[in-house]
Amino acid sequence: MFTKANFDKFNNLNIEFFESAKMSLLDPLGLYLANDVKWIKLNENWNSLKFPVVIGGKGKPLILLHGFDSSFLEFRRIYQSLKRNFQVIVPDLLGFGFSPRRATNEYNPTKIISYLIDLLKTLKITNNLKVIGASMGGSVALKLSSEIPNSIDKIILLSPAGLFGEPKSIPFPLNQIGASFLGLPQVRKSLCSQAFAFPDECVGEMEEQIASIHLGCQGWRNSLASFAKSGGFAGTYKYIQNIPIKAICGENDRILGKKEIKNIRKIDKLNFVGLQNCGHLPHVDLPSLSSKIIQDYFLE
Repeated sequence: MFTKANFDKFNNLNIEFFESAKMSLLDPLGLYLANDVKWIKLNENWNSLKFPVVIGGKGKPLILLHGFDSSFLEFRRIYQSLKRNFQVIVPDLLGFGFSPRRATNEYNPTKIISYLIDLLKTLKITNNLKVIGASMGGSVALKLSSEIPNSIDKIILLSPAGLFGEPKSIPFPLNQIGASFLGLPQVRKSLCSQAFAFPDECVGEMEEQIASIHLGCQGWRNSLASFAKSGGFAGTYKYIQNIPIKAICGENDRILGKKEIKNIRKIDKLNFVGLQNCGHLPHVDLPSLSSKIIQDYFLE
């Protein structure tokens, strides 16, 4: 049984791992971003544990939500630009990245949204919030907007995943097997390459490290398996509110695929923008252009 002392010890181990991982980062933009991490202590709902949240810049609040099995480091190439005009907040989603895994035994969409709402309350952010969601983070953004519509000003979705279909639970032991499979080095390398439009030119040791560095967190496999068992995010287009929204997708996205992008394009409320020579991660593949589109939209 976990006592308060055990929780504190576990949390400190998590923070120690992050500090060690941070110093090993090869990408200077990743290190720049990681240096702005604050450890935010949440209330008893989360066992008073501390969660890693990047906070930097001044202006209206802008929260960035990363994709499946990723971390805040995903936004390293646009962070420095965005923090010139916004107070940028980049949390690791509950159960992902460098977040402490013992905050809950369940990692599912409902818990992720509850975590974000409590985080925003703790940071005293109640209005004028801009939201960017990348890949699965796009579904997170839509679900969050349905829960706190009066707090959100505008939304940008970057290659949003999970907009269609229904949640599909992966039962034990397949969820554990699948999580272990995702941890294999060659699988990580393949997935990293698949996310880019031109991997032979754009993917090297720095990109591969960023994609996998959080796997060393204690409880990584179990939290991923728990999320898979929950069915994850799906069918989230139904949460689209009367909030201004724009979807930006790479025309060379091999993860979503042409059929999914075609379906996204059909939703008028998403104000679709397609980027040539861009894969699944516009903010990584084309950071300067993505940053300009983001700032033009949020500052108009």
